[in-house]
Amino acid sequence: MHRSWMNESRINPEYEEGIEQFLQFASERSRPDEDGKYYCTCINCLNRRQQILDDIWEHILCDGNKKNYMTWIWHGELIDMQSGS
Repeated sequence: MHRSWMNESRINPEYEEGIEQFLQFASERSRPDEDGKYYCTCINCLNRRQQILDDIWEHILCDGNKKNYMTWIWHGELIDMQSGS
């Protein structure tokens, strides 16, 4: 899965599409905690706080995404999965 959306302007439709694809990836490949929360990748949460998917979507859109989070290990991606992208 490409990550070019992470460098786009947050007002660019590709950015929103990228968020949707990322959250789809996370929901298919990782497990939420007992409250249905996943690690949030926004620049404020930095994969330290967990949120529901709708809140993660809003956080990433409004605040921006952690730019150097290129291998989504907290969201179900294995390190060598990205080499096939």
